Amino acid sequence: MRNAKIALTLLALGVFVSVQAQASGFAVPTSVVGLSEAGATVADAGPVSSFAVNPADMVFFPGTRASLDVVASEPSYKRNGEGASNNLLIMPNLFVTHRFNDLPLALGLGITSPYGINSTWPAGTFGTSQTTPDKNDLRIIDINPGVAYMILPNLSIGAGVDYYQSLSANFPEKSGNGGGVGGNVGLFYTTETFNAGLSYRSTANLGGDISLPSRLQAGVRYRFTPAFATELDVDWNDWSNTRLPGYGNLDWKSALAYRLGLSYHFSQYLALRGGLAHEDSPTDGSSIQAAAPAPSSNLLSFGLGIGLGHWQYDLGASYALSGNTTSYAGPYAGTYKASTFNFGAAISRNF
Repeated sequence: MRNAKIALTLLALGVFVSVQAQASGFAVPTSVVGLSEAGATVADAGPVSSFAVNPADMVFFPGTRASLDVVASEPSYKRNGEGASNNLLIMPNLFVTHRFNDLPLALGLGITSPYGINSTWPAGTFGTSQTTPDKNDLRIIDINPGVAYMILPNLSIGAGVDYYQSLSANFPEKSGNGGGVGGNVGLFYTTETFNAGLSYRSTANLGGDISLPSRLQAGVRYRFTPAFATELDVDWNDWSNTRLPGYGNLDWKSALAYRLGLSYHFSQYLALRGGLAHEDSPTDGSSIQAAAPAPSSNLLSFGLGIGLGHWQYDLGASYALSGNTTSYAGPYAGTYKASTFNFGAAISRNF
């Protein structure tokens, strides 16, 4: 009964508080374990939430697994030392996977909020012609069913469909809601000490005003002992055709991110996690936008996992800090700096 009350409390918190959290570009973290290990989870099949990163890995876990992850964020943007106003932002993410007993086949479903923006620049920030605050608000939900098949005893393939729907897309000069379809595929290889993962998520167009980036992720995970593991991931995000209402094509470029995740299991009841990451900027001096300045950043993360029977509880936090980046793009000219504090809690169960 107590566990059920905790689950219902987290669910209510996730549903009734406004969503989204800021990360590289305007992508946002969708899992607490991923948040704890700096996003280095494409080759980590352990958490249920890894389904959203690599659908191929779920076939190695029997039965049904489910997880509710609630991630919060407090971003901070500054231009020439003056900041935009930002509120504490919270988003829920739900994951369910099921492996069939007599088949090398698994099905999964993820409902996540992978992209979001919420910032307000005071009137006059970008010149005297800006007589009202510039509010940028983007909230997108992704409904992602997927399937995985075990090709060999230690190799699997997975694929899924992403249906994106904008819950809000309001910018200073234009609003534009819509839905669109994309897809994702993944490969996963595992041995007693070594995992490798590869995943690709396609671009998607939501109406005529919103275009989301494609993403390629590759990672290797090595277990030095049964308790201690580390993972190295490289992400490639193609922001080159990304569009937002009122801004049109952002004129961004593709960008790389490098992620190192660590985990240590003291026992089946307690695990510590941590990570480091460097995320390149998709912008240059002519393409910095007020909606999401997106300078390059360095990130530090930490997390804790507690196992109690069939239940697993996870806590995680990360802090990303950028250097200064200068824009010479018309009214947005100036020196920008950004930081983001993310934290979250998750509850998961094996059935």
